[in-house]
Amino acid sequence: MTNKSKTGSKLNIFLTGLLIIFFLAGFACRVQAAKTVRFGVLAKRGFQAAVKRWKPLTEYLSRKTGYDVKLVPLNFKEIEDYVADNKIDLLLANQKFYVKMKKKYGMQAIATVINSRGGPYMGGVIFTQKGSPVRTIRQLVGKRIGVVSYGSAGGFLIQAYDLLQRGINIVNDAEIRPLEGQDYVVYAVINGAVDAGFVRTGQLESMARERKVKLSQLYVISKQNHPNFPLLCSTVQLWPAWPVAASRRLSKGVTNKIKSALQSLPSNSRAAMAGKIKGFAPPGDYSVVADALDVVAVP
Repeated sequence: MTNKSKTGSKLNIFLTGLLIIFFLAGFACRVQAAKTVRFGVLAKRGFQAAVKRWKPLTEYLSRKTGYDVKLVPLNFKEIEDYVADNKIDLLLANQKFYVKMKKKYGMQAIATVINSRGGPYMGGVIFTQKGSPVRTIRQLVGKRIGVVSYGSAGGFLIQAYDLLQRGINIVNDAEIRPLEGQDYVVYAVINGAVDAGFVRTGQLESMARERKVKLSQLYVISKQNHPNFPLLCSTVQLWPAWPVAASRRLSKGVTNKIKSALQSLPSNSRAAMAGKIKGFAPPGDYSVVADALDVVAVP
């Protein structure tokens, strides 16, 4: 073999080696990218509170599944845009968002939160100041009602649906004031800025434990006693708690692995305690939420 042939052969081997290296590097990058799972959560009490509460869960999922699960806190206005633009793969948000995202974008529930005290259920609270003359649901007519948002399931929709079934169309019969935060709804009631407020079950107890309010300052209207549900509640019905939903773009294998990890979360784990939950149950039946959305006229 001539020197020229040998040189050509070595060059070919060198170039082939480079191609193999580039191919493997590109493949590794694609594999790594495929392992990134973006976990969107509704930050109903603010960005920092959401990070503190749910970052340990994404860290647990990363360890359990081997994927890089990234937390993406979202406000009420951001959720649909992030789902529509495929900026998140998983969504932990209220029941109303889930029903809408399922209908419009094909998201599917893979688990339901088991709350520390309410279990896999939640309800709505309607409350006033302790000394308020508003003591019954009928007396809500014509009053100023503080809500977190029209997009809130526990802070608006479940109460509006419950009242509608009892003959009160609260959207038409009262002055609804969105306040962009459940804490602010409670403060608005205490300060007299509104006559009554809607929050999800557990909110008043949480603020009392945090010494932000005293329960003795408040009066719960139409108080219900649900078996095995120890939280203050005004609504006759309980709904399944918040779901975790997966994008239809997420592969079945990844979805199943995340689902298994969620439903096997130990109740005494750091992730569960930070999230103030006991774990995750199989998905609940959210058809009642769809029924509510069909009949409650939301502006």
